[in-house]
Amino acid sequence: MIGGSVRWSPVGAGGGRAGADEWVERVRAATDIVELVGQTVPLRRVGRNHVGRCPFHDEKSPSFSVNADRQFYHCFGCKAGGDAFKFVMETEKVGFLEAVELLSRRAGIPVPERRARDGQKRAPLLEAIDAAASQYEQWLADPQVGGEARAYLEKRGITRETQREFRLGLSLPGWENLVPRLRGRFHEDVLLEARLAGRREGGRGAYDWFRNRLMVPLIEPGGAVVGFGARAMGDEQPKYLNSPESAVYHKSRFLYGLEHARRALKADGELVVVEGYFDVIALHQAGVRNVVAASGTALTPEHAQRIRQMVRGVALTFDGDAAGQNAMLRSLGVLLAAGLDVAVVDLPAGDDPDTLVRRAGADGWCRVRDSAYDAVEFVHRHVLRTATGGDPRERALQVVVRMLTGVQDTIRLQLLVERSSQVFGIPERVIEQAVRRARVPDSARASSPVVPVPSRPVHELDRALLRALWAAPEAIADVRELVAPTDLVEGAARDLAERWWRDGVSIPSEEGEAAALARGLAAEQQGEGWDPQAELVGAVRRLQVRRLQDEMRTIRARLPSASPEESEALLQQVHDIGQKLKQLSQ
Repeated sequence: MIGGSVRWSPVGAGGGRAGADEWVERVRAATDIVELVGQTVPLRRVGRNHVGRCPFHDEKSPSFSVNADRQFYHCFGCKAGGDAFKFVMETEKVGFLEAVELLSRRAGIPVPERRARDGQKRAPLLEAIDAAASQYEQWLADPQVGGEARAYLEKRGITRETQREFRLGLSLPGWENLVPRLRGRFHEDVLLEARLAGRREGGRGAYDWFRNRLMVPLIEPGGAVVGFGARAMGDEQPKYLNSPESAVYHKSRFLYGLEHARRALKADGELVVVEGYFDVIALHQAGVRNVVAASGTALTPEHAQRIRQMVRGVALTFDGDAAGQNAMLRSLGVLLAAGLDVAVVDLPAGDDPDTLVRRAGADGWCRVRDSAYDAVEFVHRHVLRTATGGDPRERALQVVVRMLTGVQDTIRLQLLVERSSQVFGIPERVIEQAVRRARVPDSARASSPVVPVPSRPVHELDRALLRALWAAPEAIADVRELVAPTDLVEGAARDLAERWWRDGVSIPSEEGEAAALARGLAAEQQGEGWDPQAELVGAVRRLQVRRLQDEMRTIRARLPSASPEESEALLQQVHDIGQKLKQLSQ
C-alpha cells in the first residue's frame, strides 16, 4: 500500500503524447515491484521469486508470486496478475493515470498536467488549496489558538491521530489571517477562484473566505485536496460552508472519505454511504473503514456510477430524522438504476452514525447493519409510517414504481418486481404494467387504458405454489413440513391451502372463492417444458423468505418502544433471521 499522507507537489510542464509516454516509462523504471508489493503483502524469497498470500482473495497457503526480474505479479489461485501500475489500480481502487500519478509522487518524479488547457488552472489551484489545508492544520495544532477547536473534537470523541489522518484544521476568526500568508506564493485570482478568499467591495484587496470554522479538507483518491467543508465554531450561518465547484472540485461526483475507504473495499463487497463528514470520520475511527459521504449535495448518477466501479453493494445509512429518511428515498432510485444492491440501515429517530458509534461502538453499528431493510421494504415501512391522508399503501406502491422505472437490467428489475409483489400483496403483472406505464411520456400515456388493481387479488407467489401442487399432488406431504397455510396471503389462496393441507389436493365441493380458484388452476394451460417440481421448490423457498421477512418487520416495529434490554434481545432475533435468510438465498 502506498503509505503516508500524500501531498500535491508542483507539476511539470506537459509535453504532448510523447511526453506522457516518457513520463509513464520513467515511473515504471523507478518503481521496484517487490518493494511496492511488500508494503502490502509480507513476502519471502523462494528461488528467483518472492512469495506471499494473495491480497485479492482469502487463502491459507501462499500462491501469490512476485517476479523481480520481469517486474510482474501473478496469483496461481485467483489468476490475478499484472505490473506495478495494475497492482496500485487494484489495491488503491484508482484508474490507470491515477495509479501512475501515485507512483510518480512516490518516486519523486514531477507529474505532468494531463489536460493542457486546464493545466494552468488546476496546478496552482491544487497547490493553493493544499497550502491552505496545511496552514489550517497548523492552527488547529497550535497550543493557543487551536484549544477550543481541539476541545470540541475531543468532546466528539475524535482523537488527535484521526484528526491528523483526515487533515482536520481550523480557520481563525478575523478577515486577514490566511490570505496574507498565501499572497506571496499565489496570485490573488487563484485564491479567489479556489474560494480561499473573497474580494472586498470596489475590488480593494481580498479577505479570508473561511473564518472561525473547523476545516474538513475534501481529499480525492491519491491525496489531492480539492476543497473544504467548513463547520461554524459559533452561531454563524450557514452551519456548514462548502467550497464551490471549480476546475478541481466537482461535487456531483466527489465522495468524501473515499481516499481512506478505498483500501478497505472489495469488488464483491459494499460501501457504506452516510450523510455527513463527521459520520464518515466517526465510523472510520471505530473500525468501519468502507464508508463515504456525498459532499454538500444529494446522491447523483455520477456518484452511483463511481461507486459501481468499485463495489456491487451499498449500505445507505442516513440520519434517523425525517430529512434523513426522505433523503434515503430520493437516493434509492439513483443507486438501483446504477445496478447496485442496496440495503437501507434505518436508524432510530434522533440518531445518526456518529452518535451511534460513539454510544455503542462498531458492535452497535454491526447490529443495526444486520437489521437493514431492502429498498422495497424500506419504502413500504417508511411511507406507511409517515403518510398523512389518502391511502398510504397506494402512495408507497407509487414510490416503488417510480423507483423501479430507472432500472434497465431485466433480471434485476424482475427480482425487484417480485419483491414488491411479496411486500405489497399485489400481483407481479400489475406492478410490471405500472412500471411500463411510468416509463411512457405523459402525452403518450393519456390514451392508454388504466388497468385496475383487483380488490382481493391472489398473490402470484401463492398462485405459483398452488398451481404446482395441482400438477404434482403427491408432493403435498413434503410441502406441509416446510410451509403452513398461514404463510399464504389471506383470501382464497389461504382458504384453498387449508383444505389441501387437511384433505389433500382436490377441487372443493362447496362453492366459493376457494373452489373458483381451484377450478381456475385446473384449467390453466402451461407452456411446453414447464416443470411443476421446480416451480414448487422455488415457491416454497420464496414463501419461507417472505415469512422470515414478515417476522423481521414485526420485530423491527417493536424496537422504537423497547427497553435497552428488550432491544438487545430483539436485535439478536433480527440477526438470527438475517442468517436464515442468507442461507435461503444461497
